[in-house]
Amino acid sequence: MTDRPLRFAPSVRIAAEGEPVYVVRSGATYRGVHARDVGNGLFVIRDSVRGVRIADIEVAGGYRVIENSSVPRTAGADCVGLRVRGARATDLRRSFARIRYASHDGVIEDVTATGTLTTGAHDLPVGIGFQDTAHDFRLERCTMRGFRWKRGDNKYWNGDGFSTERGNARFVFRQCAAWDNSDGGFDLKSSETLLDDCTSGRNARNFRLWSSIRATRLTSVDPQKIGGIGDTNHFAIMAAQGVREPLVIRIEHLAVKSDKAWPIFDVHDGPAHIIIGSHDIQVPPGTPLVRPRGKGSVPGGISFAGAPPKL
Repeated sequence: MTDRPLRFAPSVRIAAEGEPVYVVRSGATYRGVHARDVGNGLFVIRDSVRGVRIADIEVAGGYRVIENSSVPRTAGADCVGLRVRGARATDLRRSFARIRYASHDGVIEDVTATGTLTTGAHDLPVGIGFQDTAHDFRLERCTMRGFRWKRGDNKYWNGDGFSTERGNARFVFRQCAAWDNSDGGFDLKSSETLLDDCTSGRNARNFRLWSSIRATRLTSVDPQKIGGIGDTNHFAIMAAQGVREPLVIRIEHLAVKSDKAWPIFDVHDGPAHIIIGSHDIQVPPGTPLVRPRGKGSVPGGISFAGAPPKL
């Protein structure tokens, strides 16, 4: 392992042999790294850092490309102003990136990553995941595909393309896509989230939304039940029980395409207000527009700017 920053070096080829490689330092630029068999982090952020640049990366196989974890875990390792541009990773067992602590003001763009079918007891796969109080990140033109967690038939099969947790805030996903993941394409709990022209297809739940969001154009294609006991739908709206204010979902243009009659909106546990502008919905006759789950409801029904779809 090396802790020396790589600065504008020519192409570097690494056989990581399942180990972390670069311990990231403030102000460093890591460019042109081609690696295979990476461990828990080709790039590891262990301390608070600023102004890190990662560009033109290729990874073939391994566990995770970017890991943000201090030792001990409680020490903190905020990453401020991270820029990731141009990366391609294949056959990842866990994730492309995990960003934690109070990391903020980051941009991740032009990244494509594919996962493998994971069977480990604790290795929940997520393409790009945010935790703790990470905030103010923008993701553009990123595609996460095939992050799957195979478990018993009577268990929940997690595995998401993109995820944010409660405590995360102010995220923008622009022209991002999630395909073939075993749970949510976009599984988002962050506040003040914008989805701008994003596509999700062939996931168990193409969009799984836990907080109010605003979206420009969203496209949901052919949800697929990959395994386990979870629901299958275009949108899982995870409202909360016992609240007065409904969760609010605003979508300027909704495009839905499917050959099977999976519900468009599953609404869980509490009230939701769903507001749709224009729409292009191509689904079989009889497809449920809304399916209540538990005490889930849409008081007054979905609000459409024009005529509602005929299902």
